[in-house]
Amino acid sequence: MGARAIATVYAINCSGDFSSAENELLEKQGYRIQMHSSVESLLREIIVEEPGCVLVCSKQNKELIFQLIREFKKRKILQQIVFVAEDIGIELAVEVIKEGAYAVLELPCSNVILLNTVRETIAKSAAELSKRKELLELMRKFRSLTDDELGILEALVNGEGNKQMAHRLDVSSRTIDRRKRALFKKLKVDSLADLLLSYIRWSQVDKISQSLS
Repeated sequence: MGARAIATVYAINCSGDFSSAENELLEKQGYRIQMHSSVESLLREIIVEEPGCVLVCSKQNKELIFQLIREFKKRKILQQIVFVAEDIGIELAVEVIKEGAYAVLELPCSNVILLNTVRETIAKSAAELSKRKELLELMRKFRSLTDDELGILEALVNGEGNKQMAHRLDVSSRTIDRRKRALFKKLKVDSLADLLLSYIRWSQVDKISQSLS
């Protein structure tokens, strides 16, 4: 069994624009190549949880690139899109970038430009996927808190000490310590400063958590 590909390069409508030599070049760098003839075909096959690059060769059918960008936004797919064509005019290139493509690649291009574009695009998608994963994990941790632990969290954010909390909640200081330990353990933080930073991040993303799920 061969080594696992480091990422997938998806190419739509590129059979006449990309030669076997260019495909071989990308494969030698460790990329898996998937050729597709339509947006529908790509959407069925794309692995949205893994970094990837999508090359769209569609100057003769400009609607194809805009259709793909719209579908990626709608489905919240984070793989980055590169528009590939010969003699791309400035007006079209600007329009495509404004719509949401990561880059425009004009053919013919050198191997260096092709490889650098693919690497940058995949690195961008990897960073976006990592950010999404971190935010979803943060949401999961805060949602796992019990009402008692949320009460301790709110008190700590408001600057209350152990004695104040114990008096207000009518529990012992030992109970407060136990709830704090449980809170820190669930949120995987080691200090009050780390806890407050996590709380700030959680507060910022809580309103958009549904869009990341």
